Amino acid sequence: MKTTVEIPDELFRRAKAQAALKGIKLKDLVAEGLRLALAGADGSSPRRRRVKFPLLKSNRPGSLKLTGEQIAEIETRQEAEQYAPFVRR
Repeated sequence: MKTTVEIPDELFRRAKAQAALKGIKLKDLVAEGLRLALAGADGSSPRRRRVKFPLLKSNRPGSLKLTGEQIAEIETRQEAEQYAPFVRR
């Protein structure tokens, strides 16, 4: 169903950016948000999502010894590569 909704400009910009980062349409992000809001409104809890931890593969088990800073740097680099197509230049 189509409808018109007025939202503040800043909220619209943030929602549009979030949708782009997720690689989905704004209307899908809005529908997802409504589902979450309504799931909590009737007393039920929203479906939990399984958490995915980053996996670092090694050729030899036990040979990978990284500091927290090194892991954070790897994660930051991977996120930058993942979201690069959505960043305006």
